[in-house]
Amino acid sequence: MTPVTVLLADEQALLREGVASLLAGSSRYEVIGSTADGRECMRTALRCQPGLIVFDCAMRGLSGLEAIRRIVPRCPRTRLLCLSTYEDTRWVRAAFDAGAHGYVLKRDGFGVLLEAIDRVMRSRYFVSPDIAHLLVGGARRHDGPAFAQCGRLSTREREITQLYAEGFSARAIAERLHVSVKTVGTHREHIMAKLGINGIAQLTRYALREGLTTLDQ
Repeated sequence: MTPVTVLLADEQALLREGVASLLAGSSRYEVIGSTADGRECMRTALRCQPGLIVFDCAMRGLSGLEAIRRIVPRCPRTRLLCLSTYEDTRWVRAAFDAGAHGYVLKRDGFGVLLEAIDRVMRSRYFVSPDIAHLLVGGARRHDGPAFAQCGRLSTREREITQLYAEGFSARAIAERLHVSVKTVGTHREHIMAKLGINGIAQLTRYALREGLTTLDQ
């Protein structure tokens, strides 16, 4: 049987190496890539079309959530499993809204991770047992959509908002995205106008509130 190809995306090298070692013990899986960068995750996914991506929802530069939003329509056969430290139901729901098929906490251990991978690869969904009841509780309270206001921004605007919130200057953002400083400034004006805010401080608070970045970044 041809092994399932796996791409790992997480800022923690030790975690990626641990998951890779775990999967290496099974002939069912083959790790074909490992990256700490959301943008590289996206490029590798589009190039290799892996069977499974195990990703963290919060990565610097281009978040895991933003990466998979772009991956999903172009890799329809790829299964997506979020491996995260965040137990807030907003993060869980945001991951599923973006296209994830499973959500596992990093503190769950390898046994739960293997169960999640198996479930996800059998075209089912999986949520960490420790937070499943919170997700159900939120649904019963009819909470609004996770990080709802992000939908008001375009893909590029969300990316630039994240980078500003993480402390990048306009010039650094321009270099990273291969656009002019003027273009970055124009995007910033549009973002501010759409959100009705002024200044980087307010933009950073918005990015934190809506899950585009975290204080960990």
